[in-house]
Amino acid sequence: MKPSKTALILGLLGCALLLTGLAFKLNHLMGAETAFNAGVALVVIGLVAWVIQLVRGK
Repeated sequence: MKPSKTALILGLLGCALLLTGLAFKLNHLMGAETAFNAGVALVVIGLVAWVIQLVRGK
């Protein structure tokens, strides 16, 4: 069964926010690691870009 656009958008935004929160928590515990921050930033940007594509209907 294919999920609706609304469910995908909310799920992807939730994943992006969850990942961002996890990154801040891990950075607080282990110190700011540049490679980890760059990786998380790329994943979050990718998820947000996917949401934008879904909203635009492409």
